[in-house]
Amino acid sequence: MLDANATHITLTLEGVNADLQVLSFTGREALNEPFRFDLELVSARPDLKLEELLHKPGVLTFGATGEGMIHGLVYRIEQGDSGKTLTRYSISLVPQLAYLRHNHDQQIFQQLTVPQIIAQVLEDRGILADAYSFQLGAEYPQRDYCVQYDESDLHFIQRLCEEEGIHFHFQHSSSGHKLVFGDDQTVFRKLKPVIYQQDSGMAAEKPVIKRFNLRLETRTTRVSRRDYDFEKPKLLPEGAVKSDFAPDLEDYDYPGRFTTRERGKFLSTRALERHRSDYKLAEGKGDEPTLTSGHFLTLAEHPRGEWNDLWLLLEVFHEGKQPQVLGENVTSDVTDNKSDFHQGYRNSFLATPWDAHYRPALEHPKPKVVGSQTAVVTGPAGEEIHCDEYGRIKVQFHWDRDGQSNDKTTCWMRVASGWAGAAYGGIAIPRIGMEVLVTFLEGDPDQPLVTGCLYHKENVVPYDLPANKTRSTFKTLSSPGGKGYNEFRIEDKKGVEQIYIHAQRDWDENIEHDQKIRVGNERHDTVEANVLSEFKVEEHRITHLDRISEMRADDHLTVGITQHVKLGTGQFVEAGTEIHYHAGEKVVIEGGMELTAKAGGSFVKVDAGGVTISGAEVKTNSGGAPGVGSGIAILAPLIPGLAAADAKGKLLSAPPIGKSTLAPESLPAKTASTPAVDDEEFEEEEEEVEIEDITLRIGVFFDGTGNNRSNSERVYGCYAPDVNLQESAEDIRKYCASYGYDGKGSTPDNSYGNDVSNVARLYDLYPNQSGEEVSADAEMATLSIYVDGIGTSSTADDSLFSQGTGLGAMGVRARVEETPALLVTALRSFVAANPEKRVKDIEFDIFGFSRGSAAARDFANEVLKGEQGILAKAIPKGTPGLADSFTWSARSAASINFIGIYDTVAAIANPLLFDFGGHNAWNPGITISLPAGIAKKIVHLVARNEKRYNFSLNSAGSADIILPGVHSDLGGGYLPKAIERVLISKPRRSDVNRTTPASEANSYKLAQQDLLRLQDQMAQYNLPLELRTWEVPFKSQDRDDRTPKKHVYAAVSSQRTVFSALSLIYLRIMRQLAVNNDVPFRDISENDPRLALPEELVPISEKLMAFATGKNSTIGLTTKEEELLFQRYVHLSDNWNAAKGLKNSDLDVIFINRPTENNQRTVHSNE
Repeated sequence: MLDANATHITLTLEGVNADLQVLSFTGREALNEPFRFDLELVSARPDLKLEELLHKPGVLTFGATGEGMIHGLVYRIEQGDSGKTLTRYSISLVPQLAYLRHNHDQQIFQQLTVPQIIAQVLEDRGILADAYSFQLGAEYPQRDYCVQYDESDLHFIQRLCEEEGIHFHFQHSSSGHKLVFGDDQTVFRKLKPVIYQQDSGMAAEKPVIKRFNLRLETRTTRVSRRDYDFEKPKLLPEGAVKSDFAPDLEDYDYPGRFTTRERGKFLSTRALERHRSDYKLAEGKGDEPTLTSGHFLTLAEHPRGEWNDLWLLLEVFHEGKQPQVLGENVTSDVTDNKSDFHQGYRNSFLATPWDAHYRPALEHPKPKVVGSQTAVVTGPAGEEIHCDEYGRIKVQFHWDRDGQSNDKTTCWMRVASGWAGAAYGGIAIPRIGMEVLVTFLEGDPDQPLVTGCLYHKENVVPYDLPANKTRSTFKTLSSPGGKGYNEFRIEDKKGVEQIYIHAQRDWDENIEHDQKIRVGNERHDTVEANVLSEFKVEEHRITHLDRISEMRADDHLTVGITQHVKLGTGQFVEAGTEIHYHAGEKVVIEGGMELTAKAGGSFVKVDAGGVTISGAEVKTNSGGAPGVGSGIAILAPLIPGLAAADAKGKLLSAPPIGKSTLAPESLPAKTASTPAVDDEEFEEEEEEVEIEDITLRIGVFFDGTGNNRSNSERVYGCYAPDVNLQESAEDIRKYCASYGYDGKGSTPDNSYGNDVSNVARLYDLYPNQSGEEVSADAEMATLSIYVDGIGTSSTADDSLFSQGTGLGAMGVRARVEETPALLVTALRSFVAANPEKRVKDIEFDIFGFSRGSAAARDFANEVLKGEQGILAKAIPKGTPGLADSFTWSARSAASINFIGIYDTVAAIANPLLFDFGGHNAWNPGITISLPAGIAKKIVHLVARNEKRYNFSLNSAGSADIILPGVHSDLGGGYLPKAIERVLISKPRRSDVNRTTPASEANSYKLAQQDLLRLQDQMAQYNLPLELRTWEVPFKSQDRDDRTPKKHVYAAVSSQRTVFSALSLIYLRIMRQLAVNNDVPFRDISENDPRLALPEELVPISEKLMAFATGKNSTIGLTTKEEELLFQRYVHLSDNWNAAKGLKNSDLDVIFINRPTENNQRTVHSNE
């Protein structure tokens, strides 16, 4: 029993020596909320400096031995009454997070995940990385645009957690409190068992649960979400999930804030888990001081057996009193609480079953933007107009204190238009510096939309107002630089009505049918350069009065056949020098009454009276010569240039209807009577679908032996570096144990026992547009194909035969032969989403690791076979989606851009010839030679320290880049953190009597010699070497010797912790070499904890990168850097561990990882 007069509740404030004793306290803590503990204190000092105590860290302990502990900051302090010897004080302890409720901000986050946003807010407010942690099982997508608007930092963090289904709680120690974020049950620690003992009014000998009630309440059983993505307007993505509970009660919401079905399913699942997280809710009371929210309570000895299980504590209310600190000053009104609780500690709590996923309730709604806001259009320095392919712009909000008025200020914002169809409508891009009106869809600050532009004091109207209030105008400004404009203006002022058009440079017109112009009065045309006209049929002109024309230079007229000129009265032609008529055959001049030719005082006159010739001398056939004209020199007219033209728009289809929202539905045609239209009045052409040719880039990724991306991801929560299976919930431990993880360091010897390889990581970085609609002007699209590692399957058991020999249904050649089917599936999805695209070229980027590298090389040779290869048979010419011009002819329409392979080990066995290891260069059934010109670029990263007998290297010749590490140090697959237990010498064996100590056996002495040799040979590893012995009893077969015998085995062993982060360097190297050769990889996220490099490896990574990319001719690592690599990151792949499941033996085949005899790796040439 506890001493009633002893104090069991204490408060310690950092740096404060004042005697502060806890009289009483109450406290509440709950998941996803800052805790608060209010303490009543007494002290002999009446003059404590209150301001100095404010914000001090303090530790509150309670319980018999102080096992209950809360660490917080002094948030509030108050001094109360002073008695004869004691003065009362009261304080409140809260976490540092609680201070964030007083910090309100408006800021924009872009291209960050929710964990990254929360971390940035925390660190900006002084909560640094050592004071919080994220232990998340799911991957969270980057949010393109996320706004903290009109809300406190605390509200913002709580809201983001609620939206994503992330929870947080606090872990306390005497030195601080830690904020822990999680999204599954593995983050919650388990408390020691607490027995249930019904409250009888008597004090129990130890803390117990005195009351435990459970209620069940109806909750939603189904969740559906729908959204809209303007980039895929014909699809309405949906996410739906249903539980097994009844009745069918649905929560349906729009918009769901997602653009992919996978994200919709994820959010719907989280929403259903949120609805049902408190379907079963327990309420309890007790006096166990260790109960803390965010921990599992282990209930024991309850009469209802199934309740003796783990319960997640959602909320705990603490209360403690110790009036004995008043000593002789104690009174009956120790506190204001008049309950029957006067001394000690008690609590009450809410809890849910351990297997009910906890998701925080939506108690912190996203603030809505009421109405619209104005902002200023922004863009990169030097630009005047900044937009994307959709005409979207970026702006600077007036409230944004962090924006730099550049092209990074906000997300792209769509701009509303008065009319918008398929390649038709109206558009005017707001320009940098304009003030625009921004509205928000659903009032959501994350969904801004520009709806108009506004004038202000500096951006003034085109014409003074109100003087020109009758003018309506659309006036632009030449860009860049201004100094010009285009304008369409309407003047409605009575008496001077006008439509005014100004084109700063060209004005092009295209009229597909008739143009009719009527001018009520005069028409004035002034053309300051040439006028070029072409009439392709007839030209008809009627001038009712005079036509007065003046040609101030030459006049050239060409008539293709005949010219007919009819004059009503007379024609009068005057030439200053000469008139010359010429006809190829005849000239006829006819006058009805008279014809006269006159020159030089002589004339010839023909009339009704006869022919009169008069001249100084008349010669007839007596010499002389005719006059000669200058001859014609006609100039042809120039052909006029064509007016600018654009493509016509497209007919719009009806929006999707009904429940099916994953693909557009074909709607039944509607019939209606249509009035006849005269062909001369209206002509409608049937629209033609334009087919665009496109180049398809396909990344093909062959994983290595024993590597399987799906299987590794399935058990990542069992081997992640921050997972502690010993402290995980029972279902997590059982799940991991079912795959071979026992929580004590043992891992399964199959594809579930490996982390993802670099090939799988590269696959995740390669864009995959299968099933996505690419932009109309796209000239290239990308697909990615992942091929399971040799001997593995994500849907069946691994094949030991294929892993051992490279043969069989999961062997190297089998993987190559299944690739065309995977490609067909991806191609069909792409064609379905892009019916107007045709593939004219295919370019491959091929990657592989280990035997997957051998498969990659064999697949490359299949591409090289062209029409004779397996690809041409699976996807023949004429396949839907292929252009008519496409052919598999080698290096024409189908080509290889890049081959990137890690440490090729083909090792194809031939059991028929008793070749079970594949150590030789003969690899039947596949072609792994890489001839010159097979690809634009080949890169082969080779492991310098790999020395296993069964891992002979198949070189790629000049493409080899030799780098430090062993096979999987380069290609990946080792667990992030593992305990490496290996035998590094071949086990020695000797037979002795069973009574003989192992240390006296000859095998032990030989192993001692091996130990001395290896200490020098492997000094760079700095290994903790030791001798390991084991014994196997046996009966002697000698009839004359019946003495009990035993085999004594001895070998040198080592055990150490080793890390896999070296492979992340070679991930970066392969990616960079590929990007340098036009492979479209995305960037590696340095914020992804699974891909981030440890700081100590960064300088090493830079040197290895410089060597691999050819910037340096040597690697140049220092001695300390080499030691760091070999002591922490380079694995001991060559060892004498026997294969799992096989007893120790002297047969070398059992030691599959044994080193070569000369400790040098066997290398086969590129054949």
